[in-house]
Amino acid sequence: MFRVETHGPALAARSPLYGAGEARCATDDSAPIEKCYAGPVIGVVVAGAFDYGGRHGRTRATPGAILLGNAGESFDCRHLDASGNRRAVIALHADLLAEVANDHGLDDPAFAVSALAPSRETAPLYGAVRRAAGGLRLGEEEVIDLTARALTLGRRTRRAAPTQVERRRIREVVRHLDVAYAEPCGLETLAAMGQVSRFHFIRLFRAVTGESPRQYLIGARLRAAADRLTDTAEPITRIAFDIGFNDISHFNATFRRAFGLSPTAWRRTA
Repeated sequence: MFRVETHGPALAARSPLYGAGEARCATDDSAPIEKCYAGPVIGVVVAGAFDYGGRHGRTRATPGAILLGNAGESFDCRHLDASGNRRAVIALHADLLAEVANDHGLDDPAFAVSALAPSRETAPLYGAVRRAAGGLRLGEEEVIDLTARALTLGRRTRRAAPTQVERRRIREVVRHLDVAYAEPCGLETLAAMGQVSRFHFIRLFRAVTGESPRQYLIGARLRAAADRLTDTAEPITRIAFDIGFNDISHFNATFRRAFGLSPTAWRRTA
C-alpha cells in the first residue's frame, strides 16, 4: 500500500512500483503542521504557497516546486493563508529507489534535497508527476527514469561509458527486438537478456542506440507496418494487431507522427 504520510490515506496503486494521486491541505492556523513520510515520495505543488521544512532545510513552496521525502523523515508545512495548497504526489516502492541508487553508485538510496524551486531543469519531473497523479499509468521505463531524475537532484554523478561486453549484449538485444517486435518484450525480460538491472539496461541501451528500449521497439513495429502496407493488401487493423499494437487509434496516431502520413495515405502513395 502506498501512502505519502505514515498516518495518511492510501494512494491509488498504479503498478507494483508506485502509487499516485493528489493531496490537498487547508488551514488558517499559522503554526506549522508536522508530519512524517511513509516512504519515498515525490510531490509537486500545483496551487497555493506555503513554507515547507524538511530534512535538508526550509523553503517557500510555490506552484511548480518539487518536494522530496524519504521514509521516516519528518516534514512540516506552515500555510500563508486559509486557501491551503494542492499537490500532485507519487509514492515509490523502496526497492525501486534502492535499485536506481545502486546503479548510480550511491551508497544512500535517499533523495539528497527536500525541495527545489520551479525551473526548466525540474519541469520534466513536474510534468511526469502531474500526469501520473491525474490517472495516466506510467510505463515501467517512465517510472524508472522519473526516479532517477529525482534521485540525482542535488548530486553529482559520473556515468562510465559502456564497455565492449555491454555494447555487445545490447546489440544482441537489438537484434532480438528486430525480429521479435510483435512480442510483449517487457523491460525486465530485456534487462535479463542484457544481464543487468532494469535501470542500468535503460541507460546502456540509450548510450548504444540513442533511444530508449520502448522507443526502439515502437520504431521496429512501425517499420514492419510500413513494409506490410507497401508490400501487401492486408487490412490495416490486422497489420496493427499483428505487429504488437492493441489499439488501432494509437497505431494510426503513432504511424502519422513517425511518417507524416496516415497508414491509409501511406499505402495509397506506395
